[in-house]
Amino acid sequence: MREIIIARQFQGPSQSANGGYITGLMAELIDGPAEVTLKAPPPLEKPLQLNATDDGFAMMDGQTVIATVRGVPAKQMELPDCPDAAATAAATARYPGHDHSPIPHCFVCGSKRDEGDALRVFTGPLEGQDMAAAPWVPHANFADETGRVAKRYLLAALDCPGAWAWYGQTGGHMLLGRMHCETLDSVSTGEACTVTAWPMGRDGRKVWAGSAVHNAEGKVVAFGYATWITVAEVS
Repeated sequence: MREIIIARQFQGPSQSANGGYITGLMAELIDGPAEVTLKAPPPLEKPLQLNATDDGFAMMDGQTVIATVRGVPAKQMELPDCPDAAATAAATARYPGHDHSPIPHCFVCGSKRDEGDALRVFTGPLEGQDMAAAPWVPHANFADETGRVAKRYLLAALDCPGAWAWYGQTGGHMLLGRMHCETLDSVSTGEACTVTAWPMGRDGRKVWAGSAVHNAEGKVVAFGYATWITVAEVS
């Protein structure tokens, strides 16, 4: 067992951590593809425990399970081509969160966060496609010891774009429930990347979305398949 504290820098809703950051943090504990399940809002600025389980790890707040991770087989997903720079620029200009966001302070998609303090992935709809996209140039603050983007941040960038791909279609807000995530490569800080996301189905309050990070050459370096839960509001 070891203790961790999630700093307020990594918030999603006001009083809990961003689900994508927790996903990336937990996935770092697994070699290969991982499935992370969020079971309760991850508290900020509080000692939490990481415990080994039979098939992975659990993040605990005392007796409460916050999140779990386990290794899973690679997923065969049809991944989209990377849109060109002009289409991506037009999409991010349409990002709804520029004008209205329920969580403008979010670590991944918050428009009120400063460069280098958050990821600032502003995903908007691509014209003529059932897909969303955003440019992303990872800041040096998110590098690992090799100068590449640390896995937790690369996977965090997959999070909110999946929700924004469903913008205006669910009749509510969305919280991440589970993500299958895979890293195929990494990117350097300062590299001109693209993040894409697309809806993949719906059943009542549950919706599914895919998302991917593309490097400067348009190659997919990480992707996720997420289950989202529609809620009345977040704050």
